[in-house]
Amino acid sequence: MKRYLPFVIIGVTLLALAGAAAWLFNSSSPKPQLVETPDATGSPAATPANGAAKPAASPTPALVKKDIVALEEFGDYQCPPCGALHPILKSLKNEFGGRIQLSFYHFPLSQIHKNALPAAATSVAAAMQGHFADMHNLLYDTQKVWSELDDFSPIAMDYAHKIGLDMERFKRDVNSPTVRAQIASDMQRATSLKVDSTPTVFLNGVQIPNEKFTLEELRKEINLRLATRK
Repeated sequence: MKRYLPFVIIGVTLLALAGAAAWLFNSSSPKPQLVETPDATGSPAATPANGAAKPAASPTPALVKKDIVALEEFGDYQCPPCGALHPILKSLKNEFGGRIQLSFYHFPLSQIHKNALPAAATSVAAAMQGHFADMHNLLYDTQKVWSELDDFSPIAMDYAHKIGLDMERFKRDVNSPTVRAQIASDMQRATSLKVDSTPTVFLNGVQIPNEKFTLEELRKEINLRLATRK
């Protein structure tokens, strides 16, 4: 038996490594943050657990249901046009309720926005505690406060405390490989869809021109899709 023991140990080790590789692959699958209640108060948003989204498809087939319009936004928290679009999307969600589903993908343009990446990490870390919508709204609503700060860290800590996060967990999560993998997955999806600027918006998989990023025009586009899905 002893002479076979090294082979048994090697076999168990290989199985463990295979399991770890599978976990890493699944954890890095694109998972959009669902902005289900992007109002002023914001309740925790759901994050799909199955990682059904695939970079080659838009929108995520598993998330699109009959009589629901899927709105996907690729955004950067430091991007001024994204900040301008944010209240419009809040108004649309309040108006249409469950008839539209807002999904947010991180696309931080860190080459021109120095605080975009840490802001995205702060948002993902909040999502890991079920508070994505709270942090999402807070970051956009106060964009002008923190955009040009040299050190974003105090803002991240302050906002995490304001929305009631477990601070010790937040400190661990915000710089973790899991958070970096989520952002990288979102950016991979953006690249696969040829997204090159923010904000970029898709309605049921069709990209909407920037000139239609007004409340009236987006309302028309959503109503058109709701009418054709019935």
